[in-house]
Amino acid sequence: MNLKIRILVFIILLNLIPVVTWSCTIFCAKDKNGQMWAGNNEDFFWFEFSTYLRVVPKTDSTLAFIYFDYPFNNFPQGGVNEAGLFYDANAVKASEPKNAKAKVHTSETGRDLLLQMLGKCKSVHDAINLFDEYDMLIQGAQVHLADRDGNKGIITTDSSWISYEDFQVSTNYDLSQKDDDYKKCWRYPIAYSMLKNSEPDFKLMGQICDSTSQRRGAHTIYSNVHNLTTGEMWVYYGSDYENPYKTSFEELASLGDTTILFRDLFHEQTLVKAYNISRKDGFQSAINFLDTLVDSVEREEKVKLLSLGLLFDIETFMGSRKLKIVNDDHLIEQMIEASNDLSLLNLIRNLNVSEINKRKAIQRIEDIQESGINYRIILIVLLIAACAFLLYVWLERRFKKI
Repeated sequence: MNLKIRILVFIILLNLIPVVTWSCTIFCAKDKNGQMWAGNNEDFFWFEFSTYLRVVPKTDSTLAFIYFDYPFNNFPQGGVNEAGLFYDANAVKASEPKNAKAKVHTSETGRDLLLQMLGKCKSVHDAINLFDEYDMLIQGAQVHLADRDGNKGIITTDSSWISYEDFQVSTNYDLSQKDDDYKKCWRYPIAYSMLKNSEPDFKLMGQICDSTSQRRGAHTIYSNVHNLTTGEMWVYYGSDYENPYKTSFEELASLGDTTILFRDLFHEQTLVKAYNISRKDGFQSAINFLDTLVDSVEREEKVKLLSLGLLFDIETFMGSRKLKIVNDDHLIEQMIEASNDLSLLNLIRNLNVSEINKRKAIQRIEDIQESGINYRIILIVLLIAACAFLLYVWLERRFKKI
């Protein structure tokens, strides 16, 4: 790929970042016992170690609620309240509301309206009525709703509705549009099929999170599973779907007005340990720790997520939507030397890094590709040798019979 093509690809990638960043998968369903389940993946362009859970206490006029967010983002990605109303949001193509003149105009932001919804609304119907009253203030997002009574609904820029299907799935297509484009998303048919063919429960919801999690291009940072009927909650972090953190709305609400970093709920997780080691003793110490992993695939995945989490300046991105990397050439050099992941190395060489690190990234890519070619040649030679040996054995037996 020549330089001009690489530059063009990278420009396209940057233009797509606002869409890729919050490419979430959201789903909900009622089980045969009448319990309502909901789940979602929170996907981001890179891995972010500062996502958090915010607990807002009950007041005389508002419900207690919990929401999830990124630092400096000021837009709650999803949440649930004490009445069992759940929501999460998909990134969709922004459009102008068609019926804005018929609605009440307000100075509140989309964030204000979402938090008002969690603090005031007890059902999907209440939430839709709230958004139907005001002009839509969250263009570029689609709100997926569910409540403990089994109601499901969608709010988009142009319209909102109650769903009467057995379950509901949304990804990154505006469901108000009269087309089937949403079915082209690879995550949508997986979640849809799993809900259609299986009874919803905690196990299935976790499997859907795992099956639709993103590990290339975008990355799933955390996943949530909610039993809206009982208030039970399970949180997954860093694509680890074997060891969820189990809690409940009641338990979290009892903490009062507080903020909890997701990584603090998973301090024993390998990726979090590596991140904490890096912050304390440096990136190379974290790599030394990850080098103790027996599984090379797991090791590469952790190195990539750790590198992505340290590479980008999240505050600048949230403020301007412009991709900016950390100003630390030595750290980037260490990332290049530690990683065997071609997608990460290609990303680094296309970023605004020093010329020295660009050349090192390119050389590292070439070395990996060359070793891959050599490895394939060895496999081919071994395969030919094995085939020749089997042919020799077969011919020998054949002639002995004669």
